[in-house]
Amino acid sequence: MTSAAAARISVWTVLKWAVAIAIAVITIFPIWWMINVVFSLPGEPVAINPRLWPTSLSAGLEKIEMIFTQTGYLRAYGISLAYALLTILGVLFIGSLAAFEFALFDFPAKGPIFGIVMLSLMVPTAVTIIPTYLLTSNLGWLNSLQGLVVPGLASAFGLFMLVQFMRAIPKDMIEAARLDGAGHFQIYWHVALPLCRNALVTLAILTFMQTWGNYMWPLIVTTSPEMYTVGQVVGMFNAPLSHQTVDVVMTANLLAAVPPLLFFLIFQRKIVEGIAMSGTKG
Repeated sequence: MTSAAAARISVWTVLKWAVAIAIAVITIFPIWWMINVVFSLPGEPVAINPRLWPTSLSAGLEKIEMIFTQTGYLRAYGISLAYALLTILGVLFIGSLAAFEFALFDFPAKGPIFGIVMLSLMVPTAVTIIPTYLLTSNLGWLNSLQGLVVPGLASAFGLFMLVQFMRAIPKDMIEAARLDGAGHFQIYWHVALPLCRNALVTLAILTFMQTWGNYMWPLIVTTSPEMYTVGQVVGMFNAPLSHQTVDVVMTANLLAAVPPLLFFLIFQRKIVEGIAMSGTKG
């Protein structure tokens, strides 16, 4: 390798690392700024010469304790977790059942039905809010957990993603399981699901992030403070007339960001693998 080629490689490597570091700094800085504001003494975050590092761990812990004990934040945390986990279970079960049929079996009007489901991905969410709300209201599900969860159990994106995985399952495995005496549901449970584990984990994490950050639907269907989700409570802190200080508002926002951050950091490898494989299968 000549010195010129080595110089080109080294310059290209340095450039890639510089871009990667710049993107990382831009991505991490807002989170770091929230932490800096929360774990600082009152008044410091909005000073003329603000610090870029936390100055008081005890002050931050006091703010977190105040948020949990003097507001409905803890109850909202529980409701949001229940909302997210129940939605994940429903999306995985219903989506995997439907994908199992669409990917591995033929039935009348299979193509048109799947096409209609995929067309629903192009329909803006705002278009379906009014009919969904009217249906939920007629069922008497306003201000209830089922009103939050049930409308989000059918995911067209989840169906598409799981179909791409299940199409790669060899038909010979299905036939071998049937010859061994396995029933239809047993084939789904013991053959299809284990082979789609990466896709299921990816869909679960993406569903959690979407559900945890969902603001519009909970705002419409839950008008009682006892059923507020984290997004609604944070919205109250961020309201112009909330009369909360900057550090308290930032504490509420940081607490709302912790669960999706933890989920992403723990399962990021599965998410990347699942999305990459869904793009190459089918």
